[in-house]
Amino acid sequence: MLRAIAGSVLIAVSLWVFVLGLRAARTRKLAILGLMPASCSLGAFVWTALGQELDIVVRTAQGLTALTIGLAQAVGFSLVALPAERVWLRMVFVPVVLWAGTFAALWFVLPEHGVGLQIALAVFGALTLTAWIMLPFYGKDRGFVERNNRRLPSVRFACPRCGTRVDWTQGVAACTDCGLFMHLHWPADEAQAKRAEDAVAPPPPVERAVRFACPACNEVEEWPRGDNACSHCGLKLSIYWNTHVKKP
Repeated sequence: MLRAIAGSVLIAVSLWVFVLGLRAARTRKLAILGLMPASCSLGAFVWTALGQELDIVVRTAQGLTALTIGLAQAVGFSLVALPAERVWLRMVFVPVVLWAGTFAALWFVLPEHGVGLQIALAVFGALTLTAWIMLPFYGKDRGFVERNNRRLPSVRFACPRCGTRVDWTQGVAACTDCGLFMHLHWPADEAQAKRAEDAVAPPPPVERAVRFACPACNEVEEWPRGDNACSHCGLKLSIYWNTHVKKP
């Protein structure tokens, strides 16, 4: 029973990660793939909780849970914010956690564990632990980005195109993963007043807005593309990015 409860909790956390992954274009397919072993393992745990603790069912449920956790970690590492000079770490972290989940699944499913499996699981498990230890240092939101020996103020939010979390600096910045250009200015009192005087038509509205903390008061707001003002402190902020209309 305790194994079923613990496994169900892990599956629930993984499902939450997959839901986040479904919202991002770059991880949607990976999240859909992760839903399959997650649903199967959840069903197996329910079966064992009902008193049918067959050894093969228990080992299968544990193996599917290991695969699910590996895929959930891959989704998380694909979306977490990393400095531009450290984005290449995704190509290391994602395969590592997938292989760790695979070898852990074999560990649970196979009745006997060879030396090769033990070594592989130990190596990839250690690499996964190292990745999680490194993540708080590389993924920390410092409120600025260092570029050419300068500290530029930044805000962190998900890229409207690929869904990766990025630290966007004032001015013009590009997504660290898909290259989407973002024009972000604050305070934008003069720019917004000038556009109002010149009667410059704003870009057409888009359905999706971005959500991040106001740079002035740190209150979380939704900011649609265009000229905005914080509803809490009144900070004027302008944000623009390119959108491509899909042809029917």
